[in-house]
Amino acid sequence: MVDDGNIRIGSAEREEALAALAEHHAAGRLDALEYEDRRGRATDAIVRRDLTELFDDLPEPRPRLTPARVAHRPPTGRPATQGRVARTLVSLSPFIAIAAFFVTKSWLAVLLIPVIAILARALDD
Repeated sequence: MVDDGNIRIGSAEREEALAALAEHHAAGRLDALEYEDRRGRATDAIVRRDLTELFDDLPEPRPRLTPARVAHRPPTGRPATQGRVARTLVSLSPFIAIAAFFVTKSWLAVLLIPVIAILARALDD
């Protein structure tokens, strides 16, 4: 089996762990000090291992951490590099407009920013 302890968790997993810890506290398995310590560690948890360590010495309930899945992205039909030129043009457009302003001494050069963005969008499609 693959060790997925380094998989990041989200708020739902943290909330589930907090609810399970509250049940253990209510059942008397955790005293107030240990409950608060584990609650803080559950709130600060980043990866699955951070949560599972909190329940090593406790019976059920435990948070149900679903097995890690590999995200499958459907193919988009275009190469991964497409769009890079458009993003670069949009990123550079304010600098191009400033350079054009100093060359032409006209504020109309600022209009190059949306024009470049529109052209970049057209290139991306």
